[in-house]
Amino acid sequence: MDLTPGEKAVLGQIRVLYSAESRRDQQVKALMMQWPPVHCDAYQRAYGGLLAKELIQDLGAQVFGITDAGLRAIGVVPVAQPRVQPRLLVELRSVPQVTPRSPVKSRNLLSRVMSGLLRART
Repeated sequence: MDLTPGEKAVLGQIRVLYSAESRRDQQVKALMMQWPPVHCDAYQRAYGGLLAKELIQDLGAQVFGITDAGLRAIGVVPVAQPRVQPRLLVELRSVPQVTPRSPVKSRNLLSRVMSGLLRART
């Protein structure tokens, strides 16, 4: 993929944000705080270029998301989400029901002592 120097710089800043939190969704403000005021316009255009190339996606005014292509561009291999296998659900349904036993009457210490004292002696 052909990236401009500004896009490479912004992508490097996104890499730093991702390495700090390992989350795909990041705050735009956290990214913009890294931009020097002199280069703010250039970085804003580079940000738009990354949106156009679908390396990032706009998730609202305050948040952007890193796409799979964006993760590959910053050197991270996207991890596939684990899927629940249907056979596991069948196995869970086929577990036999256990009937609860009646609760065992527990005797406290005082009742055990008194029954021992009052017991008939031989």
